[in-house]
This record gives sequence, C-alpha cells and structure tokens, in this order.
Amino acid sequence: MIANGTNQKERKKMGLDQYAKLKGQKLNFEKIFSDECKPEEHGFYWRKHARLQVFMNRQWIKQNEHKYKKLLEGKDKEEGFDMSHLGFNAGDTVYMTEEVVKALEKAIKEDYYSYFASDGFFWGQQFQEDAVNEYRKLDEQFLDFCKKALAEKKVVEYECSW
Repeated sequence: MIANGTNQKERKKMGLDQYAKLKGQKLNFEKIFSDECKPEEHGFYWRKHARLQVFMNRQWIKQNEHKYKKLLEGKDKEEGFDMSHLGFNAGDTVYMTEEVVKALEKAIKEDYYSYFASDGFFWGQQFQEDAVNEYRKLDEQFLDFCKKALAEKKVVEYECSW
C-alpha cells in the first residue's frame, strides 16, 4: 500500500485511474506505487477520485467542445452500452491552464461540492466523499505543482483511463 491508498494490483482492476504530469514527462509507476513516491518527480496518480474526474471532465469539454460533440454524436447504439455522457477517456488530455488551476483551487476548497458524480460505474462514485477527504493532501500538492509549473511556463497534463 502507498500514501495515496492504492497498490499495483488495484490498478489492474477495472476502474478509474487518473494521472498528471509535465508534458513530455514519463510516469514512473514503479516509484508511484512505492513508499518513495514524489509526485512532482514521478507523476501524480489517483484511483477512483470521482469528483476530481467530474471536475476534469468539465474542463476537458471546455477545451475540446468539437471533440465532445463528436463523442456524443458517435454513440454506439447497436451495442446499447453508451457511456459517452461520462466524457473523455484514455488518450484525451486536460491541460492545466491558469483558468483551470484557479477553478481547481476553488473546487478543492469547497470539497468539490459542485462536482458530485451521479454516475460513473467504474469511478467509485459510491465513496466519493471519502475520496475527497483521502486525496485532499495530494490534491493540494498537485495544485501547488501546477502553480509552480505555470510560473515556469511549463505545461501540466491530466489524463485518465476507465
């Protein structure tokens, strides 16, 4: 088990995995899943932080309106298993701009009150309040990391897989 409450075996199960790093940086999962993890150096990782995902999904929609429209139009009606309303997934990125960082700071201060996850089968929405509390320190660390990166004109990326 590591500081953020996730171990390597849990990551292999279906569910929401969330990552953030500097553009061009490679995530170091060996370090992330160890007691030696330094998120600023190895990358940030959250497991089933549903409200953070709702927040980031809204930011992704703002940054990718055209892509989101296509996502909604491309529903796979034959399968009958449409999850496009949950938004972005593997391969898509939220860029941590000043606007996004300011909104994230407000969301963290308000315990993500406006980002309730009413859906998200694989996201852990059933224990989202616990995740807000358990990840508070990591969220604040990430916020500071983003502010520092912006001041240094570096790009921070957030991605997920579910």
